[in-house]
Amino acid sequence: MEQLDHYFKQSKAFPKIEVEKGFRFIEYRSYEHSKRVQVWSAQHFIVFVLQGKKVMEAGGAKYQLGSDEALFLRKGSYLMSEIPKKQGVFQSVLFFLDEPFLEQFAQRHADLLPSPNQASQAPAIRLHITEPVGHFYHAVLPYFNTPLNEARRRGLTLKLEELLLNLIAEPQNESFALFLNGLLQDKPTIESVMEQNFMLNLPLAQFAQLAQRSLSSFKRDFKAAFDSPPGKWLHTRRLKHAARLLEHDMLSVTQIALESGFEDLSHFSAAFKAAYGYSPSVYRKRAAVHSL
Repeated sequence: MEQLDHYFKQSKAFPKIEVEKGFRFIEYRSYEHSKRVQVWSAQHFIVFVLQGKKVMEAGGAKYQLGSDEALFLRKGSYLMSEIPKKQGVFQSVLFFLDEPFLEQFAQRHADLLPSPNQASQAPAIRLHITEPVGHFYHAVLPYFNTPLNEARRRGLTLKLEELLLNLIAEPQNESFALFLNGLLQDKPTIESVMEQNFMLNLPLAQFAQLAQRSLSSFKRDFKAAFDSPPGKWLHTRRLKHAARLLEHDMLSVTQIALESGFEDLSHFSAAFKAAYGYSPSVYRKRAAVHSL
């Protein structure tokens, strides 16, 4: 599974600008209808579609974006695909934002954020794009072809500040404003973090990082939330997800294994049969018969 922020940081295939620590943005293009792929990011990010369509799936929800539409995505795992415009090009701009960067913004502008409230735990927040916000996304494109000296770097940082202020100024982006406010108030729940990311093959220390906890706090809170050790819960949850896909999706068994968090097909097949009494293929056939 590709770590999205790391991939873009290392790749030379896409124009990118590292404005300052904790903030970079990328111009992404593709020319073919992509298959659904699973990725994850250790940073929060915003995706703004310029041309074509993008589909993102996380936490059981699906988000479809067309031209001049944007989505804020929490750090974690996603399924995504792109559809070029009329067999032409898919183009988007992605902004990767470290949590400390967003926390500093929230602290500077806490007086503009909503009163403390129960922020949404959804993995993604659709952003309402006003005219000033839309102009910003298009205005950054020339910077990919301009030498980035210190003056321009500071200018881009100010532009990002302006973008975030314009987003929270729009009442329809209250969920995003509440997310920012939540950075100053509460950590995400263990349940929301694990439901979004159970298919990731990560060490517990990285799950703890996604949950904004130390490893010892993560283990303690996990036990309180699920009354189960993390390894046992992950194994059961991945198999449950695989069973649902076998019942309702036409993906191959190999793809289902990968999307459920198993990197080895034979291990997946053996674990599934031990849990459900049938191989994945037989389970799918029986589910199809019972649905008639």
